[in-house]
Amino acid sequence: MTNFLPSGIIKDTITDIYQKVQELKNEGDLPRLQKGLEEIEEMALELAIFLEKLSCDPLIYTGAGSTEEVIKRLDWALLFSEEIDPVEFFKYNLQMNKQENK
Repeated sequence: MTNFLPSGIIKDTITDIYQKVQELKNEGDLPRLQKGLEEIEEMALELAIFLEKLSCDPLIYTGAGSTEEVIKRLDWALLFSEEIDPVEFFKYNLQMNKQENK
C-alpha cells in the first residue's frame, strides 16, 4: 500500500470549475447566474476541505515517468528511510506478483 495519492481529483475539480465559469460567462438570467456561482463556491470549498485534511501539502512531480512508475520509485525510496530492507521488500513484491499472476 502506498501513501501517495494521484492528484486527479484536484485536476478534475479545477476543470469542473473552469467549465462552469465558461457556462456562466454570458448568462443573462440573474437567478441562474447566482445558482451557478453557488455551485462554483461549493466545488471550491470541497476542494479546499480535501486539501486541508491532507497531512502535508501535495507535491507535483515534473520529471520523467508515469504516475505509477513515480509512485513505485517513491515507495522504494521510503523503504530506506523507514529502515526496511529493500532487498527483502523486493523479494516480497516478486512473490506477491507471482501469486497474483497464477
